[in-house]
Amino acid sequence: MNSYEIIYSKISEMIADAKDLPLEALTPDTTLPQLELDSLDYVELMVLAKREFNVTLTAEMFMKKPHMTLRDLSLYIDQEMAG
Repeated sequence: MNSYEIIYSKISEMIADAKDLPLEALTPDTTLPQLELDSLDYVELMVLAKREFNVTLTAEMFMKKPHMTLRDLSLYIDQEMAG
């Protein structure tokens, strides 16, 4: 697995668990609004990114790109990790 796939996998697992969804229901093109995330879910994403990848996500980032996909988020984290 490359770094993008590892990131996507961890994020997808966290969201599937938080929203009680089968992992197969998520795809890289699933948007965050489609997942009906609440503010706590976004905080959990921010904590996961910091803890697992040492990348800081902000609420402002999510507001600037409201239709962010899981692919977009995973690629962003991957790019931030690369420096």
